[in-house]
Amino acid sequence: MKALLHFTCMVSLISCSVDITPPEIVSYSPPHNAIVQSSCPVSVCFSKSMNKDKTQKAFVLLYGEYGDSSIKGNFAWSNNDTEMTFTPELPLSNGYYRLIIEKTACDTHDNTLVTQHISNFTIGLDTIPPEIESLQPDDCSENIALNTSITIAFSEPMDTASVEKNIRLSPSVDYTSMWNTANTILTLTPYKPLLFNTWYQIDIAKCEDLSHNMMIQPVTCRFRTGSEYIRPVITGLYTTSISQNMAQTENFTIYEGANINDEIIITFNEPIDTSSINRAFIISPQSTWNSYWGNLNQTCIIHFPQPLDVNTRYEIRINTNLKDVAQNTLLNDLCVYIITNGNLSSIPSITNLECLIHEQKALTPLSVTDLGDESNENTTYEFTVHFSAPILRNSVPDNVTIQCLYGEQPEINGNINQFRWIDDSQTLKLTIAAIEGGNVYKLTFKGGTDGIKSSNGIPMQKDVWYIFYFHPVD
Repeated sequence: MKALLHFTCMVSLISCSVDITPPEIVSYSPPHNAIVQSSCPVSVCFSKSMNKDKTQKAFVLLYGEYGDSSIKGNFAWSNNDTEMTFTPELPLSNGYYRLIIEKTACDTHDNTLVTQHISNFTIGLDTIPPEIESLQPDDCSENIALNTSITIAFSEPMDTASVEKNIRLSPSVDYTSMWNTANTILTLTPYKPLLFNTWYQIDIAKCEDLSHNMMIQPVTCRFRTGSEYIRPVITGLYTTSISQNMAQTENFTIYEGANINDEIIITFNEPIDTSSINRAFIISPQSTWNSYWGNLNQTCIIHFPQPLDVNTRYEIRINTNLKDVAQNTLLNDLCVYIITNGNLSSIPSITNLECLIHEQKALTPLSVTDLGDESNENTTYEFTVHFSAPILRNSVPDNVTIQCLYGEQPEINGNINQFRWIDDSQTLKLTIAAIEGGNVYKLTFKGGTDGIKSSNGIPMQKDVWYIFYFHPVD
């Protein structure tokens, strides 16, 4: 009986030393439904020393009215492990927060909370997320001008830096950003025109207002550039001398009969962006050219300040850099060949040289011609020069020379007294004086770049010379 009483007392002593009282949350901060102006730590005070590991695992801090995301951070304990402080890894954004401490939070004796704790608080006086009220161009719109600007209107003043870093345009565009004074309307102005006939997409997300409330939903807008989509067509291609429409035949066709002073005429089915011809028109061999436009920019005239080369095949190409005013491009290159062998592009030559003394006698070039007896009256003779084409008259005097090669009186060298043209500029009368019988003379007509030229500016190909003499008469 005494033994039983002793055992009962021992059990009673042991029972009195075990803590079975559950812990309670004495206080927490921020308080329930509090509005906090800026980010702050979250603290919870318990009635007892807590098991730090289990209590931290029971702690949950959610962001957003619907608990969109869980906040990560670090814990610190104080006051004999009765006060827990949670510091977020990043400053808390403005908005709604929900603090949850599960019942699994327990003290050092593994006594858990009786009930789950739930409280709410708000950071920022403004908790309303911003919205995009309008966006221009409209989504899925077409026929947008290439020099258009993009305008975005927000429901409230915005943190401009957060907006500008969270706008994406595809294809990529370089632009300037300009805000109105209220920071509610942003205008994006491209540095250069947008690409023609191209779908652009604007993506806007994660933009914040001045209270750092973030947009709830991203916004996407697509639009297509260009006012019309019909490609330009070359309806005609001519030169001054070739009347056949070279645009109506197959590429790489060869056309003869062009002249070195021809202009090229190109016609189109609609007005053209005149600046595009600078990259679209190519002539090879290369030659400097200018363009002139008429007929409401539907006709282009290509002019060459310097004549083209004689008897040369030129490639004329108009490529797909050509654009109409809506920036539609030519579908395919047009390429033809012209040969500058027209009637006005022949190389001039001397067809005949004659001297009249006793009878009309023709001289043979490159060989010595015997012109018979000299005249007793004087030492002056008239030669008639026939050219194959009209001649540029002022190119002649400095390019015709006479000299004595050898003879009985070599000091009598001869000189040209007069140049007299017949009306057609193809026949020249030369009066040559100081010609002595017995002397052999060389009459030279200079050709080449600096020599005698036709009225079209084409030089004789090379020098032409005649050698002649007269028999002396006693």
